[in-house]
Amino acid sequence: MDITSDQVVQLGKNLLFFNNGGKNAAWMTKTSAAFPEKGVEDYYLCGMTLVDTASGQGLGFKAEQTNFDSKYINFQDQKTSMACADNVKVLASGGFSGCIFQLWRDEKGLAWGTHVYKGVDVNADISLAAKAKGWTLLYSIDTAGKGKDGSEIFVVAVLGPKNADIISQRVKGGKCEKLVDWYTVYDWKTASIPGIVEAS
Repeated sequence: MDITSDQVVQLGKNLLFFNNGGKNAAWMTKTSAAFPEKGVEDYYLCGMTLVDTASGQGLGFKAEQTNFDSKYINFQDQKTSMACADNVKVLASGGFSGCIFQLWRDEKGLAWGTHVYKGVDVNADISLAAKAKGWTLLYSIDTAGKGKDGSEIFVVAVLGPKNADIISQRVKGGKCEKLVDWYTVYDWKTASIPGIVEAS
C-alpha cells in the first residue's frame, strides 16, 4: 500500500508496531559489502497494514516475503544495521532508546536507512567510511534522552519521488505519545547535510 507522512503520524496515534509473525523467510541478514567492519544488512521485508482499534485505525509493519512494500530495520549489537530502499518506498525501525537513525543516499542514488548502535562501549557510526565511498548523509537523529521508561522511539522514512519525510515517534503501549521529530528532506535525490563526526 502507499502511505503519506501525514497518515503515518495520524495512524501512529492509535497504533504503531512491527511484528515478524514468525515469518523468518522474510528476514534478510548479511554482512554489508560496503562496510564489512561495522555494517550489517539486517531487516524484514514487510507489508504495511491498517489495523482497526477502539480509537481508530493504526499502522502495522508485518513481515511479508512476497507482498511487501516496506522494510523494517533490526537492531544489531555493536553494529550498524542497514536496509536499502531499492524496491520499497518506506523504511522503518523501532526499539530506539539511545541509538541513532540515519538516512543516506549511496553513490548510485539509492536511499539507505540505518540503525546505528551507540553505547558506552562502542559507537558503530559509519559516517566517515560512507562519505569516503561517495555516500551522502540526508538525515540523522540521536535518540538519546528522547524516550522515557517503558517507551521506544519508532522511526518511519517515507521516500517520495521528490521529497523524503522522516517521522520519529515516541511509542508506549503500541501508541504514539509524542511526535519527537518530523523532518522533510527536500529533493532527497540531490540534497545533503554535513556529515557527523565518527566517534573514536
